[in-house]
Amino acid sequence: MVLKRLLLACLCLAPAVQAAACELRVAVAASFRPALEVLLPDFESSARCSVRIASGSSGALYQQALHGAPFDLFLSADRARPELLEQQGRVLAESRQTYALGLLALWMPDASRKPEELLREWNERIVVADPRVAPFGVAARQALEGLGLWEGKQQQIARAHNAGQAYLMLDTGNAQVGFVAASQIVSGGRASYWLVPQSLYQPIEQQLVILRQSQRPREAKALANYLLSRAVGRQLARLGYGAQPQQPEQPEQPEQPEQPQRPAEGM
Repeated sequence: MVLKRLLLACLCLAPAVQAAACELRVAVAASFRPALEVLLPDFESSARCSVRIASGSSGALYQQALHGAPFDLFLSADRARPELLEQQGRVLAESRQTYALGLLALWMPDASRKPEELLREWNERIVVADPRVAPFGVAARQALEGLGLWEGKQQQIARAHNAGQAYLMLDTGNAQVGFVAASQIVSGGRASYWLVPQSLYQPIEQQLVILRQSQRPREAKALANYLLSRAVGRQLARLGYGAQPQQPEQPEQPEQPEQPQRPAEGM
């Protein structure tokens, strides 16, 4: 009787053990983590593969991937780091692709003032992700340079390690003005913000790569394809990301007519 119960317990646990055996390790830019957490449940249930997330600035994650961190997939907030990894031979061939177009937003204390006027007159801290490692920090610097404010505001700039920390500083009230990803604003339900005109900064083209050291390249490719799908693209637009040009559908090849068989010689 005891043996039967043990066998039944093992049989019940077997599917769970099998499902847990598939695990992908994904390095994701801090700004994209909220969106990824929304998107993953559908993939995990259909692919029967769990995803473990490591998030941080794109620059820090790039360094980790470069030095052999056990990531399967790297979702950067720019294209520069994936390009570098590709040039350094650290990714699978033809795996580098754009999965999202990031948009920059200005967190404001209220929406009653004009954003440019607020920035010019603001004499307290302005939160910016560190431009040395964070793509949204680069975009924030470019926007302030475009407004002619970067040099004059240096004493007020509060640098965060990444876009996630920048958002946290603002959300907890440690600062009242700062630049973050528009997707973070949407995710947090914030009403007072300014969607920075894209003419003030270079496009934040976010790319992914499958790393050569991946132990599960097939599953990593499946996740990449899922993130690149049109359905996910529509979700990303609702989550605060810019529209990307859609890849044209591949036309179906017409069926070739059957060739009549020639009679065998001598028959």
